[in-house]
Amino acid sequence: MFVLKERKYNWLDMWRMPFVCAPFCTVAVTLQKFSTALANVFQVIVVAKFLDEAIASLAEKSFSRETFLWLGLTLLVTGWKRISFLVGAVFTQRAIIQANQQVAWEAAKKRDRLEYASLEDPATEELINRITGKLEQTLWMNLQWFLNLFAINIPRIAGVLIIMGGCVWWLPLLVLALTMPVFFFSLKNGKRVYQAVGEAALYERRHKYLFSILTGRESVEERSLFGYTGKVNEKWHGQYEEARKLNLRSQMLYVGNILRGTAINSVLAVIVVLAMIPLTVRGQLTAGIFISLVTSLYDLIELMGKNTSRAFNQVAEAQEFMKDFTAFAALPERHWNSGTPDGAGSGAAAFQTLELRHVTFRYPGTEAVILKDLSLTLQQGGHYAVVGENGAGKSTLIKLMLGFYRDYEGEILYNGREMRTFSQEEWFRNFSCVFQDFARYYLSVEENICLGTGDLGPEEEETEKQRAFRRRRMEEAAGLLDLTGAVSGLKDGYRTRLGKLDEDSVDLSGGQWQRVAMARAMMNDAALLILDEPTAALDPVSESRLYEEFGRISRGRTTVFISHRLGSTRLSDTIFVLKDGRVKEAGSHEELMASGGVYAQMYETQQSWYQAEGRDRAERSAE
Repeated sequence: MFVLKERKYNWLDMWRMPFVCAPFCTVAVTLQKFSTALANVFQVIVVAKFLDEAIASLAEKSFSRETFLWLGLTLLVTGWKRISFLVGAVFTQRAIIQANQQVAWEAAKKRDRLEYASLEDPATEELINRITGKLEQTLWMNLQWFLNLFAINIPRIAGVLIIMGGCVWWLPLLVLALTMPVFFFSLKNGKRVYQAVGEAALYERRHKYLFSILTGRESVEERSLFGYTGKVNEKWHGQYEEARKLNLRSQMLYVGNILRGTAINSVLAVIVVLAMIPLTVRGQLTAGIFISLVTSLYDLIELMGKNTSRAFNQVAEAQEFMKDFTAFAALPERHWNSGTPDGAGSGAAAFQTLELRHVTFRYPGTEAVILKDLSLTLQQGGHYAVVGENGAGKSTLIKLMLGFYRDYEGEILYNGREMRTFSQEEWFRNFSCVFQDFARYYLSVEENICLGTGDLGPEEEETEKQRAFRRRRMEEAAGLLDLTGAVSGLKDGYRTRLGKLDEDSVDLSGGQWQRVAMARAMMNDAALLILDEPTAALDPVSESRLYEEFGRISRGRTTVFISHRLGSTRLSDTIFVLKDGRVKEAGSHEELMASGGVYAQMYETQQSWYQAEGRDRAERSAE
């Protein structure tokens, strides 16, 4: 089983990765490749023996048993060379399927463990895209070219050179002297090809995205209304041209390397053949070995000039890939504690309090302080709201509470225990959240909602009892959020696919998508429920209905509202008003209104907006 570790990955991992994932299949295909190489070497001897026996038999006008024996061996070797590819393809495919599953799973888990700051870094995103973009194809190519080089080409070349050396000691030295520069250039060009392909991939992703804007369903309305096709097309063409030029450059490097190798080895073949002719005339080489070596030599032109150069080129590309893989494995992870320390309560303990004490925080690599000596306390069963102007630190506060960032000053205490002493699993178990930028998964309604229950490992299967319990909870969550009617009206009910991926899929309104996201959060039984702008996509009537049902929705949970609509904050027991990274005010709606501070001013300003909007609507209706 492959496990991603922080270490230096190198060209040996071209073979080692598939071997760890599928040892039997990887060893089988390695033996198939190596036996093919031996068959090619053995063929030189067999053909030489057959030709010598056949020439002798023709001279004597009678065919001996040895002639038929060597003919049979020649046919046997040739037959194995033809079928071995099919045998190897079966084992290769099975090895790569398992390798792709395991390596992709480890890469996904690594990405989940990354520091949140890394996930927001464009350079890290580019690195991850290079690793995972064509992972299965990369693993397949790496294994194939590794085996082609080390299990076929090198053994085959070495075998033929040994046979040559047994006949004339200086022939293999001549061959090596002329071919070493080809391999050197192949390795050098392989690095350049990988770098060019990596640069092109960035432009390819950009031009494919712009092409989706020009042709996709999601942008069709604005595309028609604003008529921006010409401008976007110009940008698309620019990115496309950059990608084309870089891909052409990589192809030219690759082809140039092949042509160089072929030319050098063609000259080499002529030199070696000319050197063997007088040796054959003098009797140092038999006619059979001369013909066999000449035939194999011209095979070696293809092997050393093209195949081996390509293999060296690919190994060099793979080495660059392994450098990226090494960098990926070394990306900083969230440094959670490995488990519950002695005497400490488990993360699954019943929630009592969450307290932030004198918390100060700035984002990694920046100097601006976002939260400054912030303190607040949440009690079990309480309903809280966090309000403030844009940039006051509301979203940052939520990221800290959820454990996305842990390099803060001060303390964040769950039931009196510091967050940094929890394991990641323990901490995340305490929270469920509806994010403002919630995800819209192009999956079925059921899958969209039930993703909130957590994940099964790749080898785990859900039992019938677990499935029935999950469906019951899903229907309860949908009912609480007034989704039952909308789902029952869909063609396949909860099995209806959402989004715009398939022709028979159904897209939802913004408010319905938000309800699905809230239902997903409700499927998680965490004690603390955080709602970041939970009604932003709802109309006023739906928003009011949701607030009326809020008591049932939040039953048994501690809730934290992040909202710009201050009307929703009246449901809260305590409202925290953030300003300049601090808690400027705290209290109930009535208390804060009575104090006439920042909250009261914000509320009255919003109320005047709503009243003015209401008057405008009334006037338009009267007209």
